[in-house]
Amino acid sequence: MIETVLGPIPAAELGPTSMHEHLLSDARVLHAPAREPLPEVREVTIENLGFLRWNLLALEDNLVLDDPALAVAELAGAASLGQRTVVDLTSWGLGSRPAALPQIARGSGMHVVAGVGVYLDRPHPPWIAGLSDDALADRFVAALDDELEDAGFRAGILGIVGTSEPITASERRVLQATGAAAGRTGAAIVIRLDPSVQRGVEVLELLGAAGCPASQVIFGNVDEYVDLGYLRELAGAGATLEWCFGNEAYYRGGYKDPTDAERLDAIVEILAGDLDDRCVLGCSVWTKTQLRAYGGMGYDHLLRRIVPELLRRGVPQPSIDRMLVANPARLLDR
Repeated sequence: MIETVLGPIPAAELGPTSMHEHLLSDARVLHAPAREPLPEVREVTIENLGFLRWNLLALEDNLVLDDPALAVAELAGAASLGQRTVVDLTSWGLGSRPAALPQIARGSGMHVVAGVGVYLDRPHPPWIAGLSDDALADRFVAALDDELEDAGFRAGILGIVGTSEPITASERRVLQATGAAAGRTGAAIVIRLDPSVQRGVEVLELLGAAGCPASQVIFGNVDEYVDLGYLRELAGAGATLEWCFGNEAYYRGGYKDPTDAERLDAIVEILAGDLDDRCVLGCSVWTKTQLRAYGGMGYDHLLRRIVPELLRRGVPQPSIDRMLVANPARLLDR
């Protein structure tokens, strides 16, 4: 069975699934200075979209998704195209509001699977430092097997968990605790690695030592570091590659997201190696500028544009079905 915010469902009912989204979140802890003067209006407006493409993290308003009704409206487009499920990976420390997710599920008609985890060291909640390693793992297990705190339902997946460069002591503890929780519960875990280095194999070894097999590990946002040899190595080790489309922002320090064209080129190359059983898809919407209401691609970008483009590029429908339906069902069923 697969745990959703409205209760468990059979894996056969999951349907086309986005494996990485954020419906309600508050990522202001990730706010970063702009590399140009701030606009007079410090909110997301049409006049500020150009500024935000080059300074995604510079306006705190852009880092908050706090409207359940807007989330329902934004999901409507994806639902109309046949998407049945969305996985919300908003971690503790990033403004997760799990108690509001059932309202969004009912309003949108979609299955919503809630993740549980903590992200990078910077937004780690203070209580993490006060727990022993075993108690930290127990807290994740309780969210998966008993109830996500104050929510009335079980979490369906671990994540999103993150790493910095270098991996901090707190992040290493979280990796070990979530690895132990994954091993004890059978839940999959989504990990976003710092894209500046290639630590995937190291992280797989750390998780394996904690009791989590590579088959339960999903490396999120792998499109941020498109090194095909490295990605093939991770997939060959048994991990799943999660590709997220639709965001093409610039960041301080000269880093830029790949374009969707570059992402498509990369995933087509990966799929040519018969690795469709090791790929899942999403959009990782986490800022206002990614929502359609604010000029972004929206949650429906995956089925509206990416899937048709994959088909146009020669990816067969059975491969797409594996990435959208079969692989998510396998990873979420426990």
